[in-house]
Formats: sequence, C-alpha cells, structure tokens
Amino acid sequence: MKKILATALLCSAAITPALAQNARYYAAADYGIVSLSGPGSYSSPGALTLSGGYHYLDNLDLEAGLTMIGSATADVPGPGRVSINQNIVSAVAVGKVPLNSQVHLFGKAGVGVHDGGINGLPDDLIYGFGGQIRFDREFSMRVQYESLGRVKIPSSNSKADLTRLSVGVIYNF
Repeated sequence: MKKILATALLCSAAITPALAQNARYYAAADYGIVSLSGPGSYSSPGALTLSGGYHYLDNLDLEAGLTMIGSATADVPGPGRVSINQNIVSAVAVGKVPLNSQVHLFGKAGVGVHDGGINGLPDDLIYGFGGQIRFDREFSMRVQYESLGRVKIPSSNSKADLTRLSVGVIYNF
C-alpha cells in the first residue's frame, strides 16, 4: 500500500506544473478482456480501468489510472493450477494524431506498479495504441490495445505477459 501511495504522489507531482495553466481535465472508464501469455494455459479475465488525465498540449495528454483485473486461473508447469489476481496503478503519456476534428489515433507509453510491487523494466512498462471518436465537447469513446506489463506466476519463477483489448468512454471537464 505504501508503494501505491508513493506512486500516486509521484504521478501528482509530475502533473503539478500543468495545474497552473488553464485546466482541461478528463475522466475515463475502460473495460476489456485481458489475455495472459506465458508457460501454461490461462483464463481470460475482464479488466476495468478508471483513470483521469490532463490535456497538456493539443496532441499530448498525461493520464494516471487504476486497472482492476478479475481473478484468472492458470495451469502452469510445476505448481499446477494457480490463481492470479492483479491491480495496476499506472502513469502514461498519450500522444494523439488527429485524422479530422472528431477522430484521433493515439499511442501511449508509461509505467505501472503491479499490486504495489515495482519489478523494474520491462515488467512494469505499459504501452498501447488505439482510436478515439469525439461525439461532442464532453463525451468521447475509445478503443485500444494495451500491453500491461508482466505478472509473476504464484509459486513459480515464471512470468506471464498481460495484454488487453478494451472499449472506453471519456468525459472532458
């Protein structure tokens, strides 16, 4: 818990200079299915991300969020059937390329803390890409593919890669 709090404070300190400008904040909720890949076979749990961000520049956003991944089961060599539970606190930069005034393509990159543990790169690296459609000044919808880093498999030295395809809504303040 202390590491999650430290990460949240670090994220807020990183965006503090932006607070002095005219604020353009947003909140987002994304839901998708997580795929785990590694030794053995895995179930595909759902994952909900609640995030908030700041439109730092026209084509650059700063975003922090909490991803809650449902319980997954894995049949892995050695320990056999294990349960995997993860929560990820993340901070990412989102670069946007407008196709027109309503449609943007974006890429994102940043870091995530898995269940309060900092594993180091590349385990904590988060990156992804997607598209966003703006309906009006406040509401948008996005579809994205993300790599959420790696998770250690309980009772083994193995790791599994986490990826997610998700759909989300954005509300601009």
